[in-house]
Amino acid sequence: MMNNSNSSVKAVCRLLAENDNFAVYTHENPDADTVGSCFALVRALRLSGKKAYPVCCDRIPVSLTFLTGGERDFSEEDLPEDFSPTFRISVDVASPSQLGKYMGRAKEMLLVLDHHRTHESYSPVRIVDPQAAACAEIVYRIVNRMLAGRIPEDIASLLYAALAADTGGFRYANTTPFTHKIAAKLIERGVNHASICRDLFECKTKSALAAEAFAMANVQYFCGGRISYIRMTEQDKKAGGFDEEDTYDVINAIRRADGVKVAIFVRERADGSYKISTRSSCDIDVSKICAIFGGGGHFGAAGCVVCADNVDSAVKRIIKECGFHE
Repeated sequence: MMNNSNSSVKAVCRLLAENDNFAVYTHENPDADTVGSCFALVRALRLSGKKAYPVCCDRIPVSLTFLTGGERDFSEEDLPEDFSPTFRISVDVASPSQLGKYMGRAKEMLLVLDHHRTHESYSPVRIVDPQAAACAEIVYRIVNRMLAGRIPEDIASLLYAALAADTGGFRYANTTPFTHKIAAKLIERGVNHASICRDLFECKTKSALAAEAFAMANVQYFCGGRISYIRMTEQDKKAGGFDEEDTYDVINAIRRADGVKVAIFVRERADGSYKISTRSSCDIDVSKICAIFGGGGHFGAAGCVVCADNVDSAVKRIIKECGFHE
């Protein structure tokens, strides 16, 4: 029977110290929190004399390669031939399905670190803290204990990037005093916060800018301008010269219009299904709305996947559930 209670940081550190040969998994469509948290934990384990490697089912977006030394491929197939993982960990992975093609590995996870309020239990040992602004807050607590407070600059930079990204540059409502305290301690370890924030928020590929331009040219507004909505097909991507990873920040582009409280971004995937991403800057819990369609996430940021036949009805239902009136 699955243990639904959280483990302590002390217990997790003891478990890590007693084991070796770690494979640390990110979620599919990786963002800065899962990448930064994963690579920070891997490097901390290596500093502790352990063998550890990151694993991601998808390629790392070009925009995040400043966190990975320029490398993009970290699949199981890319692991060294002489390495056989005996201890699997997932970071920032709310459910087995978010492991993508490695979903079958969920039952092999011996440790899960996550901050999603819609987390589905799939490991006997876990720390799940929905109050954490980012998974990096949890990883920080572990790494800080592992390294006796002496976090080197490279690991601190990974954690800072993860924190900054998941809080929108410390602007989102999930940011807490503890988030700022961690950020301050990481800066004290030598983090170049200005450079990291530029990489995260100011540097974009031309194709990513093209995706955002397409979105802003085609965005629709509902409920008196309180909901912004854009739908993007595979044909739209092909015609515009951008691909899936170029669309990751589209949701943030369409939420910036004055008066918008909820943003909905629907994009077709290669298999014909549609990924629906939502953001809320008011008291509407989009994780509960996305849960209607088997999805989840956070109060202010959530998503789900629907088939092509259901996408229109799903969008209408989401708009209705927001409870706005024209």
